[in-house]
Amino acid sequence: MGKKYNSRLIKDDYSYTVEEVADLLGNDIATVRRWIREEGLERVLHSRPHLIHSSKLKPFIEKRQVERKKPCASHEVFCFRCQVPRAPRAGSASIARIPNGSLRYKALCDDCGGKMNRGIASADWTENHPLAVYLSDATREHIGVQPTHRECALQQEAMTCSNIMP
Repeated sequence: MGKKYNSRLIKDDYSYTVEEVADLLGNDIATVRRWIREEGLERVLHSRPHLIHSSKLKPFIEKRQVERKKPCASHEVFCFRCQVPRAPRAGSASIARIPNGSLRYKALCDDCGGKMNRGIASADWTENHPLAVYLSDATREHIGVQPTHRECALQQEAMTCSNIMP
């Protein structure tokens, strides 16, 4: 997996030496030279020391950022161990509301058993969401506002009492 770079650190209309690019992006000088030699980072011609203009460096870095992204389909979650989007293991998922109002979907990978995580906007979540089928039964009961353990026990007790009484 590639390293994440902040392209906003690159000044407009500025020429950098190989050493300055390496320091700016937190890389080794050999990495920047490899980018020039093998990966198509253009340098200013006939310049010694080698200079790289910001108009060539910024698109090169932004292109690398786009290439490292691995978007998930609607039924997939990103697996941290496999480093690719995969389907979760059935019954292993849970969902929790986070402070900003969105939902955090956690599950285990069906292939390697590693942790998976995905943020979902509250407005996008419904019972028919493609990831809802992977939720564990306990989580399925408590979608939305989560009751306390006491309230949950009282609800279960009320359900068993209503099932006994005619």
